[in-house]
Order: sequence, then C-alpha cells, then structure tokens
Amino acid sequence: MAEISSKIGNIIIENRKKLTAGGIKDVESFLPEKIVLVTEDSNLIVTGSGMKVKKLSVENGEVIIEGEIKGCVYSGRKQEKESFLRRVLK
Repeated sequence: MAEISSKIGNIIIENRKKLTAGGIKDVESFLPEKIVLVTEDSNLIVTGSGMKVKKLSVENGEVIIEGEIKGCVYSGRKQEKESFLRRVLK
C-alpha cells in the first residue's frame, strides 16, 4: 500500500486496485481510463483502466476509485488572483 500525504489531503492506493483520496472538492471529468479530481489547490489526475468512482462524498472531501490504477499526478497549483485593490495600488 502506498500513501502520499500533503496539506491538500491524502491518497491511499491499495494493490493498484483501489484509490482513496481526501481533500477532494469535485470530479471534473470521468472516463474509465482517466479521472480528474478537483482539490483545493490543483487538480488530481488519476490514470488507469476500467476505473469506476465507487464513492464520492463532497461533504467529507473523500472519493474512492476502483479499477486498475496506473498513476496519479497533481496538475499544478492554481494561481491565486490578486485583489482589485492590490492591482490598483501597484
């Protein structure tokens, strides 16, 4: 079992067949080969085959994916927008 933790949430992969992730806000897209999950700071892209979202709890920020998990990667940090006042006062 592999586990990755960060301030965004956590990811647990069990035998490349089940992925449990925390800190999830939404599912942006879903295909059996690629699932894009929205986190607080970035997107989490899960790749594999025959994947299915078994559980999604937006209230708890948890998702469970089953199928053949081949990889997962964060797509990068979202850019924080500057406030209007900061831009004007530059």
